[in-house]
Amino acid sequence: MKPSVRLTLFSFCIAVSALFAAGNASAGSLYLPVQLSPEIEARIERLFVIANMAIIKRPIPITRVNEALDRAADKDPVLVSSIRRYLDRYSYSAGVTHVSLELTGLDGDNNTAFNQRGMDSRSRYLVSAAAYWAVNDFVAVNVGGVAGQRASGDKEDVPEGSFISLGWDYLQADIGYRTHWFGPFQDSDMLISSHAAAMPGITLSNSQPLPWLGLQYELFLSQMSESDGIRSRTDRNERLTGNPLLGGVHLSLSPFDGFSIGVNRLLQFGGANRDQSLNALFNAFFKVRESENVGISGQDFGNQLSSVTTRYTFAGEFPVSVYMQYAGEDTSLASSVHLGNSALMFGVHLPKLTKNLDFSWETAEWQNAWYTNGNYSDGLSQHGITLGHWGATQPGATGGATAQTVKLIWDIYGGQALSFKYQIVENKSLPGEQGHMTERFTIEYAHAVRNIITGLKVQSSDDTFGGQFTKLSGFIRW
Repeated sequence: MKPSVRLTLFSFCIAVSALFAAGNASAGSLYLPVQLSPEIEARIERLFVIANMAIIKRPIPITRVNEALDRAADKDPVLVSSIRRYLDRYSYSAGVTHVSLELTGLDGDNNTAFNQRGMDSRSRYLVSAAAYWAVNDFVAVNVGGVAGQRASGDKEDVPEGSFISLGWDYLQADIGYRTHWFGPFQDSDMLISSHAAAMPGITLSNSQPLPWLGLQYELFLSQMSESDGIRSRTDRNERLTGNPLLGGVHLSLSPFDGFSIGVNRLLQFGGANRDQSLNALFNAFFKVRESENVGISGQDFGNQLSSVTTRYTFAGEFPVSVYMQYAGEDTSLASSVHLGNSALMFGVHLPKLTKNLDFSWETAEWQNAWYTNGNYSDGLSQHGITLGHWGATQPGATGGATAQTVKLIWDIYGGQALSFKYQIVENKSLPGEQGHMTERFTIEYAHAVRNIITGLKVQSSDDTFGGQFTKLSGFIRW
């Protein structure tokens, strides 16, 4: 990121946040972990459906969880009580909020682990931790990290979850390695999820919806990993080395309980000798037709993805959540509003299929050329790992694919739970290419005693190209 861009955004965050903080407003919120503590995250997903609150992006602010707890207190007191005990760790001026250690023994070939920050499925260990210090009503320091063997071969461990928060409920600036997840889905997202490692950057968002129709926003600017495949603006046949930038925008409305609708944009640009000025970013966002697909490869802005997401929750004796996403990579028909290379996702969550069973099903289908781009040969990736849906990491999936996830959680008794997850991705083979399918099956047993969760996990994966593995993992989490 150029010093001028970094300085401008940093100064803006400080100035605006300080202005609001001067009014003695309460500080902004800490966040829940994303895809790091599946047991508590599953319970909180269940909580929001029962509370009739349609969550449409992550990470989820703690203030929103507290609101859901108040709404659901009379509907499921056992669930509410267990989540309140978990949230006690966030009630101090400083503390550790998450620690997890997973050790694995396995047999088979390597593959990329789904939604594990670019980790290799052969990794013998996975460690994550997070802590915070609320300095005052205006400043909070978050410290975290995720360590393991990375699929890209990069041995550098990313300090994901390490960032400084400045501001209050309606305007919070997060500076550092903060996670982004632009969608209502539990298992993945087409634009950006936890499949790749977090990037350093600056984020502006509100932890509490604005009073006007429940408006939520999130804007971020991050620096991506180094790429040697950046097309030069002056010579379209030359590839240069540099660090592209990634801008992200989320806007959503929740005009009434149980419903949210949002729009999202990702803009990959800059790096090497490509234009990465704020003026170019502004023009590309508001003048898509003039900036993208202009017919001169290398002279257009960069790479853009967009999506529209919506979620409905129906509370009651049999609560249900239904959610959808329509997304596209760049534009089509020389238009600013028609999305190219479209993708469609759909999901349903039944948190009380029976008294003790929690069921969800999510499916996605996308056309060819997702996460690829002529200006960036690495496409939309961080350290070689796709930023969006885990299915696009599988061989051949860039030619278009379908993916599905089925998950069933059985709450047994005494803090015990057994979960089953089946994931499959099947690419649409291009002419002259062999089709490809990957299946992954996971069984996990977890036992909670107070705030300590221990358990075992068995995972088996197989694909049509002969890559397969079976592994047994033991974990302990707090």
